[in-house]
Amino acid sequence: MSIVANEVGFVIGADTHARTHTLAIIDAASSARVDAATFPATPAGMSRAVAWARRRSDEAPRALVAIEGIGSYGARLARVFQDGGYRVVEPFTTPVRSRRGQGKSDDIDAELIARSVLGVEIDRL
Repeated sequence: MSIVANEVGFVIGADTHARTHTLAIIDAASSARVDAATFPATPAGMSRAVAWARRRSDEAPRALVAIEGIGSYGARLARVFQDGGYRVVEPFTTPVRSRRGQGKSDDIDAELIARSVLGVEIDRL
């Protein structure tokens, strides 16, 4: 079995909220952060998020989207990415909670969400 980092080109992490969604793109091979941005949690904002991700991370089949909160704030974002041809997963762990007491940063949270799936076996997603 192979891990995510060996199977995809990029992992896009999403930290979702009622008004905004923050995305971070990680190059799976090098583990380097490619970019991060925040978008409104509106239909237009989510469409812009998918277009932004596509421009920065090759084509959809080579990228995996990890969204924390698929059952709540991230539900619509997950659908938009799936409709765009991306594979969408929710991380098993909540890396953001481990940062409690260290301040709040949506950019860092989105990056931690993306990184949390890099070492997971692809078949377990």
